[in-house]
Amino acid sequence: MSLIIKIYKEETPVNEATHKLLLVIAAISFFPPGCAGSGNYGTFQRDRDFDKMFLSYQVLPDYKYYTSGGYDKPNAILGIHRDYQLVSELWQSIPDVDSTQIKKWISTIDPEDRGSGHSYFASYILDPEGKQVGFWYSIQKFTVVKFLDENKIEVYTPDLIQPGDEFSSDGNRVGPIILR
Repeated sequence: MSLIIKIYKEETPVNEATHKLLLVIAAISFFPPGCAGSGNYGTFQRDRDFDKMFLSYQVLPDYKYYTSGGYDKPNAILGIHRDYQLVSELWQSIPDVDSTQIKKWISTIDPEDRGSGHSYFASYILDPEGKQVGFWYSIQKFTVVKFLDENKIEVYTPDLIQPGDEFSSDGNRVGPIILR
Protein backbone atom coordinates (compact mmCIF):
# COMPACT_ATOMS: atom_id res chain seq x y z
CA MET A 1 0.00 0.00 0.00
CA SER A 2 2.71 2.51 0.92
CA LEU A 3 4.53 1.66 -2.32
CA ILE A 4 1.43 2.61 -4.32
CA ILE A 5 1.04 5.89 -2.45
CA LYS A 6 4.79 6.60 -2.74
CA ILE A 7 4.76 6.02 -6.51
CA TYR A 8 1.60 8.10 -6.83
CA LYS A 9 3.19 10.95 -4.82
CA GLU A 10 6.32 10.93 -6.96
CA GLU A 11 4.46 10.99 -10.27
CA THR A 12 1.54 13.30 -9.44
CA PRO A 13 1.38 16.37 -7.21
CA VAL A 14 -1.12 15.50 -4.45
CA ASN A 15 -2.43 17.90 -1.87
CA GLU A 16 -2.70 16.82 1.76
CA ALA A 17 -6.48 16.26 1.63
CA THR A 18 -6.21 13.96 -1.38
CA HIS A 19 -3.40 12.04 0.29
CA LYS A 20 -5.53 11.51 3.43
CA LEU A 21 -8.48 10.39 1.30
CA LEU A 22 -6.30 7.80 -0.43
CA LEU A 23 -5.13 6.50 2.94
CA VAL A 24 -8.71 6.18 4.19
CA ILE A 25 -9.78 4.33 1.04
CA ALA A 26 -6.80 1.99 1.33
CA ALA A 27 -7.55 1.32 5.02
CA ILE A 28 -11.24 0.60 4.34
CA SER A 29 -10.36 -1.84 1.57
CA PHE A 30 -8.68 -4.10 4.15
CA PHE A 31 -11.93 -4.65 6.09
CA PRO A 32 -13.65 -7.91 5.15
CA PRO A 33 -17.14 -7.42 3.69
CA GLY A 34 -19.72 -7.24 6.45
CA CYS A 35 -17.25 -6.14 9.11
CA ALA A 36 -18.50 -2.59 9.03
CA GLY A 37 -22.08 -3.93 8.77
CA SER A 38 -25.27 -1.98 9.22
CA GLY A 39 -26.32 -3.80 12.38
CA ASN A 40 -30.01 -3.98 13.13
CA TYR A 41 -31.01 -0.75 11.45
CA GLY A 42 -33.90 -0.19 9.10
CA THR A 43 -33.99 1.77 5.88
CA PHE A 44 -36.51 3.96 4.08
CA GLN A 45 -37.95 3.28 0.67
CA ARG A 46 -39.56 6.24 -1.08
CA ASP A 47 -42.55 5.32 -3.19
CA ARG A 48 -44.55 7.82 -5.26
CA ASP A 49 -47.60 5.53 -5.22
CA PHE A 50 -47.42 5.48 -1.43
CA ASP A 51 -47.27 9.30 -1.45
CA LYS A 52 -50.43 9.35 -3.55
CA MET A 53 -52.14 6.77 -1.35
CA PHE A 54 -51.29 8.75 1.78
CA LEU A 55 -52.52 11.99 0.22
CA SER A 56 -55.80 10.25 -0.64
CA TYR A 57 -56.27 9.65 3.12
CA GLN A 58 -56.19 5.86 2.99
CA VAL A 59 -55.73 4.08 6.29
CA LEU A 60 -53.44 1.07 6.25
CA PRO A 61 -55.05 -1.81 8.12
CA ASP A 62 -52.82 -3.77 10.50
CA TYR A 63 -50.80 -0.66 11.40
CA LYS A 64 -50.63 1.27 14.66
CA TYR A 65 -50.42 5.03 14.12
CA TYR A 66 -48.25 7.51 16.04
CA THR A 67 -47.49 11.22 15.76
CA SER A 68 -44.58 13.42 16.78
CA GLY A 69 -44.66 17.16 17.34
CA GLY A 70 -48.28 17.39 18.37
CA TYR A 71 -51.54 15.63 17.67
CA ASP A 72 -53.21 18.46 15.75
CA LYS A 73 -50.23 19.47 13.61
CA PRO A 74 -47.66 16.65 13.61
CA ASN A 75 -44.10 16.92 12.37
CA ALA A 76 -44.28 13.22 11.53
CA ILE A 77 -46.82 10.44 11.21
CA LEU A 78 -45.51 6.96 11.88
CA GLY A 79 -47.14 3.61 11.24
CA ILE A 80 -45.80 0.38 12.72
CA HIS A 81 -47.16 -3.02 11.67
CA ARG A 82 -49.12 -4.73 14.44
CA ASP A 83 -46.53 -7.55 14.57
CA TYR A 84 -44.04 -5.05 16.04
CA GLN A 85 -43.93 -2.93 19.17
CA LEU A 86 -42.66 0.66 19.11
CA VAL A 87 -40.25 1.44 21.96
CA SER A 88 -40.42 5.18 22.61
CA GLU A 89 -41.90 7.69 24.99
CA LEU A 90 -41.67 10.48 22.41
CA TRP A 91 -44.26 9.22 19.92
CA GLN A 92 -47.94 9.73 20.74
CA SER A 93 -50.05 6.65 20.03
CA ILE A 94 -53.21 7.43 18.05
CA PRO A 95 -55.84 4.69 18.34
CA ASP A 96 -58.62 4.18 15.80
CA VAL A 97 -57.21 6.33 13.01
CA ASP A 98 -59.62 6.84 10.12
CA SER A 99 -59.44 8.68 6.78
CA THR A 100 -61.04 11.78 8.34
CA GLN A 101 -58.16 12.00 10.83
CA ILE A 102 -55.54 11.56 8.11
CA LYS A 103 -57.27 14.24 6.02
CA LYS A 104 -57.19 16.60 9.02
CA TRP A 105 -53.47 15.98 9.55
CA ILE A 106 -52.67 16.49 5.85
CA SER A 107 -54.69 19.70 5.68
CA THR A 108 -52.99 21.15 8.78
CA ILE A 109 -49.53 20.47 7.40
CA ASP A 110 -50.41 22.26 4.20
CA PRO A 111 -47.58 22.99 1.72
CA GLU A 112 -47.96 26.77 2.20
CA ASP A 113 -47.17 26.22 5.89
CA ARG A 114 -43.89 24.58 5.12
CA GLY A 115 -42.28 27.21 2.94
CA SER A 116 -40.96 27.00 -0.58
CA GLY A 117 -39.08 23.85 -1.49
CA HIS A 118 -40.11 21.89 1.60
CA SER A 119 -42.46 18.98 1.36
CA TYR A 120 -43.45 15.97 3.36
CA PHE A 121 -42.24 12.53 2.26
CA ALA A 122 -44.03 9.22 2.51
CA SER A 123 -41.68 6.29 2.83
CA TYR A 124 -41.95 2.67 3.77
CA ILE A 125 -39.80 1.50 6.68
CA LEU A 126 -37.92 -1.70 5.87
CA ASP A 127 -36.25 -4.03 8.35
CA PRO A 128 -32.60 -5.14 7.83
CA GLU A 129 -33.80 -7.94 5.52
CA GLY A 130 -35.88 -5.56 3.39
CA LYS A 131 -39.33 -6.52 4.76
CA GLN A 132 -41.87 -3.68 5.02
CA VAL A 133 -42.68 -3.13 8.71
CA GLY A 134 -43.90 0.44 8.85
CA PHE A 135 -44.19 3.83 7.22
CA TRP A 136 -42.98 7.37 7.81
CA TYR A 137 -44.57 10.65 6.68
CA SER A 138 -42.55 13.74 7.57
CA ILE A 139 -40.80 16.82 6.26
CA GLN A 140 -37.59 15.14 7.43
CA LYS A 141 -36.53 12.63 4.77
CA PHE A 142 -35.04 10.07 7.15
CA THR A 143 -34.43 9.09 10.75
CA VAL A 144 -32.80 6.31 12.73
CA VAL A 145 -34.77 3.05 12.94
CA LYS A 146 -33.34 0.38 15.26
CA PHE A 147 -34.59 -3.18 15.42
CA LEU A 148 -34.37 -4.61 18.93
CA ASP A 149 -35.08 -8.07 20.29
CA GLU A 150 -38.58 -9.59 20.31
CA ASN A 151 -39.96 -7.56 17.36
CA LYS A 152 -39.40 -4.24 19.09
CA ILE A 153 -38.54 -1.15 17.06
CA GLU A 154 -37.09 2.18 18.14
CA VAL A 155 -37.74 5.07 15.74
CA TYR A 156 -36.17 8.44 16.42
CA THR A 157 -38.52 11.40 16.18
CA PRO A 158 -37.70 14.13 13.67
CA ASP A 159 -36.19 17.43 14.73
CA LEU A 160 -39.10 19.56 15.85
CA ILE A 161 -38.91 22.36 13.31
CA GLN A 162 -42.05 24.42 13.50
CA PRO A 163 -43.71 24.94 10.11
CA GLY A 164 -43.11 28.45 8.79
CA ASP A 165 -40.05 28.89 11.03
CA GLU A 166 -37.52 26.92 8.99
CA PHE A 167 -35.43 30.03 8.42
CA SER A 168 -35.61 33.04 10.65
CA SER A 169 -36.02 36.59 9.38
CA ASP A 170 -34.34 37.77 12.59
CA GLY A 171 -30.78 38.79 11.70
CA ASN A 172 -29.47 37.40 14.99
CA ARG A 173 -30.51 33.81 14.27
CA VAL A 174 -29.26 31.66 11.45
CA GLY A 175 -30.55 28.29 10.31
CA PRO A 176 -33.38 26.15 11.53
CA ILE A 177 -35.11 26.61 14.83
CA ILE A 178 -34.99 23.27 16.61
CA LEU A 179 -36.95 22.65 19.77
CA ARG A 180 -35.51 20.04 22.09
